[in-house]
Amino acid sequence: MIPFAIAGIQMQLSASASNLDKMHAKLATLMARFPWVQMVVFSELAAFGPYPKYAQPLPGPAEQTFQTWAKQFNIWLLPGSLFELADGKIYNTALIINPQGVVVDRYRKQFPFLPYEQGIAAGDRFVTFDVPEVGCFGISICYDMWFPETTRTLAALGAEVILHPTFTDTIDR
Repeated sequence: MIPFAIAGIQMQLSASASNLDKMHAKLATLMARFPWVQMVVFSELAAFGPYPKYAQPLPGPAEQTFQTWAKQFNIWLLPGSLFELADGKIYNTALIINPQGVVVDRYRKQFPFLPYEQGIAAGDRFVTFDVPEVGCFGISICYDMWFPETTRTLAALGAEVILHPTFTDTIDR
């Protein structure tokens, strides 16, 4: 087994439109204190909060910023999720970015939490990705975990670790 360090950042979100500066500051502090960390996972909707009005197309400016951070810190980066605007729909989408700054994949939350995510479209595919010489990772977002099919399917697809960014900061999450 090869050791692989993963850190999670669950931030208090500001009421403004963007939390990107705050995210970068938290990431820089984390990497200065724990330089051996190889993957960082932020909370659901960390970038712009739970406001669909800030939805943006992907690729887009926020995604480019995250790609720069992944390269800067030489880490796998999952910057939580953000609202994605695509084909007239809004999705709650998580990005997976490798240490070279390449977007490996995007996962759209399959089970939007109603009534809070009213008008948010459901994704239609499961996502796993390989970290070379480490293993296969799967991803789900917040309310997805309440549906056992999500975890079962990710495991059937080979996931050895399931990453699960969530907006809720209670101890059961």
